[in-house]
Amino acid sequence: MVIITKLEAAHRQLVTAIRMYFEDDDIAAIHTLACAAREIYEKHCKAQGVERMFDYVAVANPERSQKELWDILNGPRNWLKHPEASMDLAATLELNDGMNATMLFYACHDCAMLCKADQPPEVQAFNLWFLATQFPREAQGQQDAVRAAEIRALIESSYPGLREAPLAEQKRVGRVMVTEARRLAA
Repeated sequence: MVIITKLEAAHRQLVTAIRMYFEDDDIAAIHTLACAAREIYEKHCKAQGVERMFDYVAVANPERSQKELWDILNGPRNWLKHPEASMDLAATLELNDGMNATMLFYACHDCAMLCKADQPPEVQAFNLWFLATQFPREAQGQQDAVRAAEIRALIESSYPGLREAPLAEQKRVGRVMVTEARRLAA
């Protein structure tokens, strides 16, 4: 028997989802694990008054209610998780790699905000990888945008061409980044 805390459960789910993502493992399992971890981190961020990714989403979408945003964010998760979401066993759901990368980033962001320096090294590696490969490049006049550009420049010097590389190569580099982060944390 193993006894784990809620935080350890979230870490295990997220680290496993990150590993699976970089290994091109099952897309539905990745989404389910990432969402489960994201929900734990998000709820604890909210309870502790810590800024969470949903706060950015809400500000960026003022025309939508919070309920609408939660329905969009949690729609695929609910479909995968709850049988009452569709009682038709032939019903379908469209999932793609980008949805999983985004959900992993949301979970990693909230984990980083909640845990600060105590976040798993895989979370740090995924956040760096996401910034390097996915995050918008245009400056938004915010201090965070400037820092993100600095981080992307450092990553670009270590992994030239990563942003423009095919997804398979980006994921290979992601695996390298995770391995290096684990090595440095040990």
